[in-house]
Amino acid sequence: MNTDWYLCTKGKQQSPINIDPRELLFDMTLTPIKVEGGRVDGVLSNTGHFIRFLVNDTFNRELTVSRGPLTYTYSITDYIIHFGGFDSMGSEHTIDGHSFPGEIQIMAYNSDLYSNFSMAVNSPHGLASISILVQIGTVPNREIESLATAFKQIKYQGLAVPISQFSIPDLLPNTPHYMTYDGSLTAPGCEETVTWIIINKPLYVTDEIMSIFRSLMRGTEDTPRGLMENNFRPTQRHEGRSVRTNVNVGKSSPLCSVKKETYYQANVPGRN
Repeated sequence: MNTDWYLCTKGKQQSPINIDPRELLFDMTLTPIKVEGGRVDGVLSNTGHFIRFLVNDTFNRELTVSRGPLTYTYSITDYIIHFGGFDSMGSEHTIDGHSFPGEIQIMAYNSDLYSNFSMAVNSPHGLASISILVQIGTVPNREIESLATAFKQIKYQGLAVPISQFSIPDLLPNTPHYMTYDGSLTAPGCEETVTWIIINKPLYVTDEIMSIFRSLMRGTEDTPRGLMENNFRPTQRHEGRSVRTNVNVGKSSPLCSVKKETYYQANVPGRN
């Protein structure tokens, strides 16, 4: 077996997972996460597997995530976007069995203990990932919408465009609430060194942006290889892991409420 795939098939802390609201553990010690840093320059690219925004190295130490379930400070390196061919699928994590049209994952490494991502990926407390589930809405996230033209320019695998003054903190929905668990990267080698933080409110994008995502190709212009859509890994077994939250579901609005103003709204029945 290819060693890159060993943990992917044999690991006991694999990601993504389904979040079951009935099995969440309320943890009153979980403080809000802190994402710090201004606007950064980077490169938006089509990797053939997903959309990636890579932060330029000069900004790496200035863009950080800390607090919440994290004991250390983590430097943000990039974010990636998974999405589906229909609104009923696309996210890697699911909530109560419901998928979302997409998922943005902000990746960071433990810069208190390790000098770079490569050192951290195989090390204890090495990585953190903030997961933001994507929903279709009429009041979209401005940062993602600002990249509409750039998304069109990376239709084929290997294409990339420079991006200036992008605010990763402004991707985060306005809520202090989240779920967290210990897991893995969702692509080979599926290293089990990731603290996942799943924000308990979606990021909204327009139908137009989703249509652009769904026009992107896995291959080059000469060999397109089909659409990139449905580039998500299926959910994995919990293997006895607990999922903690700072949402007191017993005393406040229930997790995954269908009320538009609070928490997650499941996919709308009737949408493909």
